[in-house]
Amino acid sequence: MNIRLEDICKEYKRGRRSFTVLDNISFELPSGKFVVIKGDSGVGKSTLLGIISGLIRPTSGKVFIGDNEITSLEEGKLSSLRNAHLGIVTQDSDLIPYLTMEDNIKLTYEINRSDKEFDSQRYDEILDILGLSDLKGSYPSEMSGGEIKRAAVARALVMSPDVVIMDEPTANLDRNNVRSVLRLLRMMSDKGSTVIISSHEEEASAFADIVKDLEREAV
Repeated sequence: MNIRLEDICKEYKRGRRSFTVLDNISFELPSGKFVVIKGDSGVGKSTLLGIISGLIRPTSGKVFIGDNEITSLEEGKLSSLRNAHLGIVTQDSDLIPYLTMEDNIKLTYEINRSDKEFDSQRYDEILDILGLSDLKGSYPSEMSGGEIKRAAVARALVMSPDVVIMDEPTANLDRNNVRSVLRLLRMMSDKGSTVIISSHEEEASAFADIVKDLEREAV
């Protein structure tokens, strides 16, 4: 699915003060491309990804996912669209603490794609690529921060979403795991998913079809 942004602005208010984080951002991302959003901390990468995924409402402007203008959708329809078509990883994508890693991933699949049979072969392939195959029965309290991050990536991808949106999915991972995540996202894009991530990793740009520098977009 292609993504189109038209004149996106986001302003936050703190007391009597206001802060503009995004100012008239417009661009189009073709379907099936791997896109990296880059820029220094505070430039608005997380806010932009939140707006694209419908988790944050812009102050003004429009976002289109395919033919759907999500900025005008009421919350129920927006949630249905997100569940049906998007795989999302935020910086705070924690696992449910009282479920095993496997149950965390399968629960998400059941909620979002309950009408489809669970693809166990794809599930095993993703866990193998991310080095998580031996952790199916582990609880989050028994996993490292990097393992939890990779499990959140697996949870988002196991549904084969049309659009993948991930905020710093390789943050705090070692080099081997950074490459594993990026290779998996590249595979998703090659199979037709539109993949959009924010990243400070220079290596991420080498995997991408499109690199958007928010500092340049805002000029």
